[in-house]
Amino acid sequence: MDKWFNNPWFIKGISVVIAILLFLMVNYENVNNQPGGIPGISSTSRELVDVPLTVYYDEDRHVLTEAPETVQVTVRGPNNILNQFRYARQNYEIFVDLREKEAGTHYERVQYRDFPNGITVTVSPSTVRVITQEKQTVSFPVDVELTNQGAIEDGYTVGTPQATPSSVDITAAQGLVEQIATVRASVDVTGRNATFQETASVTVLDQSGNVLNLNPDPPAVEVTVPITSPNKEVPLRIEREGTLPEGMAIENITSEPGVVTIYGPVDVINDISFIDGIKINLSDITGDDVIEIPVPVPNGVERVEPETILVTVDVSQEETREFSEVPIDVTGLQEGRSYTFLEPDDGVVNLVLMGSPGVLGRIERGEFQLYVDLEGLGDGEHEVPLLFNGPQNVRAEGLPSISILIYDSDSEDEREEIIEDDQSGDTS
Repeated sequence: MDKWFNNPWFIKGISVVIAILLFLMVNYENVNNQPGGIPGISSTSRELVDVPLTVYYDEDRHVLTEAPETVQVTVRGPNNILNQFRYARQNYEIFVDLREKEAGTHYERVQYRDFPNGITVTVSPSTVRVITQEKQTVSFPVDVELTNQGAIEDGYTVGTPQATPSSVDITAAQGLVEQIATVRASVDVTGRNATFQETASVTVLDQSGNVLNLNPDPPAVEVTVPITSPNKEVPLRIEREGTLPEGMAIENITSEPGVVTIYGPVDVINDISFIDGIKINLSDITGDDVIEIPVPVPNGVERVEPETILVTVDVSQEETREFSEVPIDVTGLQEGRSYTFLEPDDGVVNLVLMGSPGVLGRIERGEFQLYVDLEGLGDGEHEVPLLFNGPQNVRAEGLPSISILIYDSDSEDEREEIIEDDQSGDTS
């Protein structure tokens, strides 16, 4: 034994063993507090700031209306584990779970999972306030707002816009649904001169006009905006071709509608007072009839509404009515000239009118005229046709020629001379 103690290497070995034992005794507590750790590795902590907080709830029935978005997390543990945690992919989660709870206000302890073993986790705050409300789905009509209506082209007008679909569904908490005042889609009509369609986003507004962060379904609608060009209503002129079969007379001809609307530039439609070119062939009429006829579009006009009209023709058997001693009027006489009727010398004739019984029964003397046209005729005796001007659907039968004398207004002698010559010629 003395020999060992006298050996310097033995003394050195004993010293090392004693030093190790003393070291182990001093660090025994640290060994117990660091499971799986290596004696001598110190413990530390790390702060995780603004860690997202996940809230689990019954999304089919409830809406989350209040909850903190983030929390602070402190992790403690051995340096080596914290370093691995720091640089490894983070799969941990901080959450509260309300899936088994009814809607309302809840104060829930914050939970965590998927942190590495050997790490102590502390969440601040440890308890959070979370509010859920019953989910509601409500349908709201879409209000279409037209902006810059004063900026459309001159003379054009904007009609009532239509949204498709006309309403949207909004799913939200009851408290938010009650704040909704208007669901709006806005369309700009600047420079428009024709009807157009445009897809417009839907915005949800409260009573003060503030935008609510809600998601309508669908989020956009198709808006049709009617733009009408300048227009005006004009009557129709129905023209007749051919003649009715023998013994038949027109009682009435009407159109439905009686006026049409023309659309186009202001300077074009202002010059149009009626539409003509609508013709019916009387030769094709064999009885009462209704005919559909297209309405011609005048030059420069964009369109006519309606595009067709219905013309109703009512007919009956033709009858006659006689008017006696109808005076003959004179038109077209040159200035400074006078006239005298030679035959008939009194300037009146009996007139026979032909038409339907209803039309003839309504005619008054002031509604028709017999006349001769002397335009372009010089002095002397002339045979001129007797002309008739009267209501539609009436014709004059057997109008004779009229013998008339034209002479200088200042020369009665010339008149007498011509009359005498005329009478002597008749005698011879």
